[in-house]
Amino acid sequence: MPNAMRLTEALEVVGRMPRPSSFGIHALKGLPRHELGPTEILCYTGRHVAQVESYAGALLVDILDACGFAEQPRSLLKRCVVVAHGQDGYQSIFSWSELYNSTIGRKAMVLYEKNSEALDAHLGSICLISANDARLGPRHLRGLTQLLVREL
Repeated sequence: MPNAMRLTEALEVVGRMPRPSSFGIHALKGLPRHELGPTEILCYTGRHVAQVESYAGALLVDILDACGFAEQPRSLLKRCVVVAHGQDGYQSIFSWSELYNSTIGRKAMVLYEKNSEALDAHLGSICLISANDARLGPRHLRGLTQLLVREL
């Protein structure tokens, strides 16, 4: 299958947090489910990439919190970034403030469904989107494999 991603077995959550963990699809589905309605993906230049009726997944903050991230002192958290890694080497970065102190965190999602079915092969089995960004393409990461929390 050309342009198909290898199915990601699990999302690793590692780095500066009390309980690093791994989340397979079943574990992600055990977290609170969040849905996005009709969503248009635009690249940074404004070029249309895709139109989707619905996406479903877990909030990025719910995954981090399941690993104890928010339990740490706020003075430390303010110096942390989350680096999302895709199978193709693409990376996307979020600051603590974006995720926990702005509207970005309300729709930064780790997705496992598109239009009530598994994600398309070219997206991998797990992907990431930041749906409150002005242009969704730059942080629409395919084949999400790892979330690395780093202290700056």
